[in-house]
Amino acid sequence: MALRNCARCGKLFTAVSSSMKLCIDCEREDQDQFNKVKEYLKEHAAATVIEITKATGVERKQIYEWVKTGRLDIASVVDLGLSCESCGKPIKSGRFCIECAARIESDARKVLADGKPKQGADTKKDRAGFHMADSIRRRRGY
Repeated sequence: MALRNCARCGKLFTAVSSSMKLCIDCEREDQDQFNKVKEYLKEHAAATVIEITKATGVERKQIYEWVKTGRLDIASVVDLGLSCESCGKPIKSGRFCIECAARIESDARKVLADGKPKQGADTKKDRAGFHMADSIRRRRGY
């Protein structure tokens, strides 16, 4: 547990996990807003972000954040403007399109499967050899 400042209101709170960014009060408010949006979308599945904002009072920025993190999925993404962070292709939610996410996952699996140390990693073999500083220290009696 660590002390943190709430990302929304700035109040000091005890974070139970490293992923906690909001205090309990702001987290509760965030959940209430999310529930409002979810209820509205149950009745108006084809609503745009602007319509959702007007009907629920929840800010566009917050709705975009929920869509980007994958917490919320909106059917009409015409005015959303989300794009893949890798290739720039328009996406419905998250940070990456399906193809880029699969490629990134595949690359990560290959790196983990190789078991080779990364470039520039300090291995025992790299440190082997004659060291002048050690020799000089021994001669001087350090």
